[in-house]
Amino acid sequence: MTTPELAVATPRHASPWTVRTLLILLVLDLTYLVNAMDRQVFAILLPDIKQAYLLTGTQAGTLSTIFTLGMGLAGIPAGYLADRIGRKRVIIASLLLFSITCALQATAHGLVDLTAWRILSGVGEGAQNAALYAAVGAYFHRNRAVAIGSINAAFGLGAFAGPLWGGALLSSTGNWRVPLLVFGGLGLVILVVMAFTVPRSATETGRQEAPREMPTTGREIRFFNRRVVCCAIATLAAGFSIYGYLGLYPTYLRDAHGYSGSQISVAAGMFGLGALTSVFCGMFADRLDQRLVNVAGFAAIAGCGAGIFAFADAYPAQLVLSLVLGIAFTGIVYTNTNALMQRSVPAAKAGRASGLFVAAMYLPASVSGYFFAAVKSGLGWHTAGVIQLCAIPVVGLVAMAAMGKARD
Repeated sequence: MTTPELAVATPRHASPWTVRTLLILLVLDLTYLVNAMDRQVFAILLPDIKQAYLLTGTQAGTLSTIFTLGMGLAGIPAGYLADRIGRKRVIIASLLLFSITCALQATAHGLVDLTAWRILSGVGEGAQNAALYAAVGAYFHRNRAVAIGSINAAFGLGAFAGPLWGGALLSSTGNWRVPLLVFGGLGLVILVVMAFTVPRSATETGRQEAPREMPTTGREIRFFNRRVVCCAIATLAAGFSIYGYLGLYPTYLRDAHGYSGSQISVAAGMFGLGALTSVFCGMFADRLDQRLVNVAGFAAIAGCGAGIFAFADAYPAQLVLSLVLGIAFTGIVYTNTNALMQRSVPAAKAGRASGLFVAAMYLPASVSGYFFAAVKSGLGWHTAGVIQLCAIPVVGLVAMAAMGKARD
């Protein structure tokens, strides 16, 4: 497969940093912040939901990550639609879908309809991912990894605030349904703000450009080139490893260490706090060999996994390792791989690249909770955790080795 020059994916009319463009980016960041809050609060509510519906461990593990099935299924179609009908339209429709279905989870009568709402919420979140990352990556192409890093930083803030706010609402009301209703309503508010403040000129940069050719050969760039395939494999490994862990980490802290609800909320939120470094990490990714940046990220994930499940019994150590894991995954691997995949295709196909990234990240993640829970049932928390966070990331390292040295 042909490996394209990175420079050919650059849009001709992208924006520099100005007060106006920074405000646009801030609003787009807010749309992803509420996405993260909706997504991360469920793990905090899961013990109460498990008790309310009398779920088994594997049922609860599956429910914790089943939303990623919807995200993965939505990725490629949403990326295609973002390129064809417009990224802003897809972002607005997806915000509406995941906000409504987040609130509807609070009305579920049993496992079947709760699972359905979880999957549909994931469809909305996956569609937003595909369109949002394509819009930001094209509009801020000169600092693509930094701009994508700001989106991930917003996710980190939401992932940190979501468990804390959701846990506080749960503690004050004693009702696990209240946080879902509140966060669903917040998403609708952000939808209105985004619709009236972000112009289509910002979200549709490069969408109508003609296909580019490789400077060295004169041939049109193939979408499925070696760099894209290697990025997809690395993304698959990262998603499967991390989302199984995220879905059951609060349960692990309670079962294996006996931490209180407030302690668990803080520890789970530290992962999201680590993602706030995404902008800083993106600055390095824009200037260094992105393949080597990913190698460092995957190695750090494996190291944190060993610490969390094999060595760290003290609560402060869990806080630090959760923070570093958030930096390694969201700040480095997620930000860097997403930017690298977009950089490897023409700007007019940025939506499809983003959609492929979403599909590769979240389709395998949809079964990772079941996998983690099943391995835990047979081998215990410590062995299962080491497999989940240490063994699986090796696939990402192999993919980066197969990619070869990137050329700018």
